[in-house]
Amino acid sequence: MTETSLPRFGLFNTEARVFHSSAVDQDFQIGVWFPFSYASSDRLYPVLYVPDGEFAFPAAAGLIPTLIGNGDVPEMIVVGISYHGITGWEQFGLLRDRDFCTQPFQAPQQVSRHAQYACFYQDELFSLIETHYRADPNERALFGFSSGGFFALHMLFTHPGMFRRHAAASCTWPGAGEYFLDCARAYAQLPNLPAADLFLAAGSLEAEQLAGFHKLVENLGDAGLPNLRLHSQVFEGEGHSAGMIAKTFLSGLKAIF
Repeated sequence: MTETSLPRFGLFNTEARVFHSSAVDQDFQIGVWFPFSYASSDRLYPVLYVPDGEFAFPAAAGLIPTLIGNGDVPEMIVVGISYHGITGWEQFGLLRDRDFCTQPFQAPQQVSRHAQYACFYQDELFSLIETHYRADPNERALFGFSSGGFFALHMLFTHPGMFRRHAAASCTWPGAGEYFLDCARAYAQLPNLPAADLFLAAGSLEAEQLAGFHKLVENLGDAGLPNLRLHSQVFEGEGHSAGMIAKTFLSGLKAIF
């Protein structure tokens, strides 16, 4: 076997499919990780949705068995969402910001697809997962970091009930923190809010994130929302880096489940 024909490295208990979203007009690769009892049971499982599948899905698929094995979280399906057919990290960065963030947080000349991306989940992805797999539609969770965290937090405030549980890290940079304060105030006025869990995190070295983080946590606490179970944490010694991704995943999942 020559070096150029070597197979791609695989992940245990996974499968992948390519899906074209009409809502976004984009091809996505959808990765699915199965809990170890999946093949021998007939029950429904919670589902953790992980945008940034290019890096976050392999991390989630690698870490989740230990959390499940220790009894820290229930068995669940993990779904990673990545872009199919892109050429590298620069293209990935432009696409993720276009899809995860609203228009005020776009680079010049880039038009946000945030609303269409949310429709992709609600109108297409949930149907795909809940038709082909034993996924519990009442137990959807969402994990995101940075722009992915923006998407996770925005879905809580603007699409109540779309996800039951949310873990969002490093998404309260200048401008975003104030924006989410306005979102939180509007959210608090909505009638009949469904039950929700939120784990919100920032790193102690993320100086630009902390002011917005603390104001948002304080505002949500003062709002006295009976439907919202809020958990927040500043991770000491962490900046906008891999440590935040791993620690938010490990601590956040335990908190929201």
